[in-house]
Amino acid sequence: MHPDDSRPLRSRRRHRGFTLIELLVVIAIIGVLIALLLPAVQSAREAARRAQCVNNLKQMALAANNYEATYGSYPPATLVTFPSVGFSSLVHLCQYMEQTALYNAANFELSYFFPANYTIAGTGFSALFCPSDESAFVATPIQYGPPTYSQFHNHYSGVVGPWMAWGLVPGPSGLLTTDPQLSRHARGTIIPGGGVTVASVRDGTSNTMMYTETGHGVFNESSRNWLHQWNVGQPTDWCLEARFPPNWARRYSDSVNDPGNAALSRWAPFNAMSFHPGGVNVAFCDGSVRFLKDTIDSWIVPPPQVNGLPTGTSQTPSSNGSDYGLTVAPGTKVGVYQKLATRNGGEVVSADEY
Repeated sequence: MHPDDSRPLRSRRRHRGFTLIELLVVIAIIGVLIALLLPAVQSAREAARRAQCVNNLKQMALAANNYEATYGSYPPATLVTFPSVGFSSLVHLCQYMEQTALYNAANFELSYFFPANYTIAGTGFSALFCPSDESAFVATPIQYGPPTYSQFHNHYSGVVGPWMAWGLVPGPSGLLTTDPQLSRHARGTIIPGGGVTVASVRDGTSNTMMYTETGHGVFNESSRNWLHQWNVGQPTDWCLEARFPPNWARRYSDSVNDPGNAALSRWAPFNAMSFHPGGVNVAFCDGSVRFLKDTIDSWIVPPPQVNGLPTGTSQTPSSNGSDYGLTVAPGTKVGVYQKLATRNGGEVVSADEY
């Protein structure tokens, strides 16, 4: 007899495997754990992407302040350069964002659409792109030159004020120039023609927006080609306003007053959007970057919103066809979001309001 044979029969039995029910239970538990883990992983990845987006905006804000220290004013949203509009403010900031070679390659004596400036359009760098946006680092065919040239698009633009203000008038030489009246209609910091000094930001640099997110990837592919061209000084490329609250366009639908959603094509390119849940990142004039929620206090734009007229406002009249924006009647409710978009509105905004 083998020595081990003296053990009780029960101790000599082999260990059995899992039953089918036990196996299914284990698989179910693993599935639950994975289901719990995936949102956490996605949340961690979004947190990292949002941190990079914050860093991009901080670079722009610091670059704009360095520009102001050098030239005496914040970078212009656009300047009129022979024979039409020139570059966006982002091109002017390149010299302070470790893109000196790119800045030196730009011919500032010619408009952006001259062949000498084609290569600028197709040269992108990481600070232009929000990593949460699906269109990051995606180039499209250039819209104003041979399709063999590429065009990159910016995910950030300067805040011109509560409303978009834009206009060109004939200058002394007969060529177009920026309308001198714009300085009092464009209430923000990054405006056409520039000239906004840090001293003129009387609402406080910590309470005045400078750059925010365009939400470029929200638009369909055909629209993306001509929107937010990073080097271009046209309104659809440099201008963001605070007419509507953050991410308004992502929620908008009005089958009764605007069945074709025409308000989107008219206003969405000029209002802040992002791929961050619940709001947008915003760079302020003091160099800080804060997250403004979609629910931030804002004035009311009643239907039909395609008119873009908040309650108590009217379109500012213009004799030359320029878009000067809005005239606000005394006593009109102006939201916290709109107050943050003005440089010298005289409003008092508490930090706990946004």
